[in-house]
Amino acid sequence: MIMKNCFVFLFLLFTALQSKAEVFAGYDAFCGLPVVVGRDAQTATARTDQYGNKFIHIDPAAMNNWTVSRMFTLAHECAHHLIGHTSQLGQLERFSGGTAKQELEADCWAARKLASIGFDHDISRTILDHANAGHFSAGGYPSGSERANNILNCVSDNRQCKTVTHQCNHAAHPNGDQVRCSHVVPAHPQGDVIQCQHACPGPWGPVPCHPRGDIVQCQHPVQQHEFDLIQCQHTAHLQGHSQQVCH
Repeated sequence: MIMKNCFVFLFLLFTALQSKAEVFAGYDAFCGLPVVVGRDAQTATARTDQYGNKFIHIDPAAMNNWTVSRMFTLAHECAHHLIGHTSQLGQLERFSGGTAKQELEADCWAARKLASIGFDHDISRTILDHANAGHFSAGGYPSGSERANNILNCVSDNRQCKTVTHQCNHAAHPNGDQVRCSHVVPAHPQGDVIQCQHACPGPWGPVPCHPRGDIVQCQHPVQQHEFDLIQCQHTAHLQGHSQQVCH
């Protein structure tokens, strides 16, 4: 029955896309809420009208984009309503920095719901779409990588998972370690000046040949640098990197 409602719903959606105005496109198959198709800067949103009635608003572009799962999008917005994110407390949480938390919760609910009715392909497509977004995040939303990993964890109840730890290969100090300088150089590269040891004849007797002194090799060694930089020998994460692997 759920799958039948899904196909009927999709038919209504594509019919609604023929108009640029906001159009009622039927009821979603997950929580029975009205769906309105219209321009939406966030692709899809869970909304409440002026009378407090809940509905789902979705952009026509979301229906035309064949690389994303429409069913996951609708289930995700349904989750926002069912979990309570659109209530006054939910909105307060969102405006107080809870956007990422709520998005991950809605993703998890949608993934488990789709998994329960056999829509694994839609889940896989959504995970791939988020993973392709990488670590970029904006507006308080979780990154694509975070969302992809979260969905995987939410549907892994029936899979065998284990935590694998890999040795860290990241240097704690990318620019190198500081060690005491081992390079000794003369303090005066041009030499030391000492009293002239050479007598030259003068009008009243012998006088120093070099009144300003003789220059001899400097005998005062000093360290060339306060510190030397060598390749870092310390890993950034002593405990290694942990990763959950599910089969």
